[in-house]
Amino acid sequence: MNGSSRAEFSDLHVAGKPLVMPNPWDVGSARMLASMGAKALGSTSAGAAFVLGRREGTLSFNEMLDAACALGDATGLPVSADLESCGGDAPKDVARAIKKAAARTISGASIEDISADGRMFDLTEAVDRVAAAVEAAKGTGLVITARAEAMQWPEGDLENVCKRIAGFAQVGADVVYAPGLGNAEMVRAVLSAAGDVPVNMLVGSNKGDFSVRSLADLGVARISTGAALARAAYGAVISMMRDVLDDGQITYPATTATFDEIEALLRK
Repeated sequence: MNGSSRAEFSDLHVAGKPLVMPNPWDVGSARMLASMGAKALGSTSAGAAFVLGRREGTLSFNEMLDAACALGDATGLPVSADLESCGGDAPKDVARAIKKAAARTISGASIEDISADGRMFDLTEAVDRVAAAVEAAKGTGLVITARAEAMQWPEGDLENVCKRIAGFAQVGADVVYAPGLGNAEMVRAVLSAAGDVPVNMLVGSNKGDFSVRSLADLGVARISTGAALARAAYGAVISMMRDVLDDGQITYPATTATFDEIEALLRK
């Protein structure tokens, strides 16, 4: 991925005109989304783990990076890689991971403020890690997305999240991201904390009743789906097979695609 391609990806982030960046879980779903008109893709570490029959959080850094690169290699689209905690707790670990990512065929990478063992980094640690990522990406054009994760937990503290978002913006994150925002007021708070830095909004469920238009009106610059597309696909399988195995009822969902529909989207 050359610098100009990464610059084009960065330019797609416009407040009020959000980039819809879906998250495929494998090469097939990536190619389908590209055929449907997606301009960029995000990887999902959870979805990539499911493909391998593994649980979320069990992929190594290299496996996550390889999975993200495969999506871009198959489609030619910019890809932002979900790299979870970026290979370690210390800022030097993050820097090493981002340098490795910058040498590959992706356009962006995200860094979380949760460790691999589920510990929430304190504010200073979290900001230092993002600063290390930004410094490591300097001159490469790699778009760094900094994530504040706390709103995904029941005890999530929006004030704390906003402090993190502000800190990430101040040290140079290219995009900021707080998964788990459930209403417009929460989105506005994160947008305010981010200042001029583009904000990604995760729409990973029906919670909040958001639309592309409503998020555009709020000033969001990017919309992602996280693992929701993979969960929707697997959910259709689970629901159908529960009926088959429990009740003997064989009924395919109304959304079941035909061979022609699938193959049309897989054509180059």
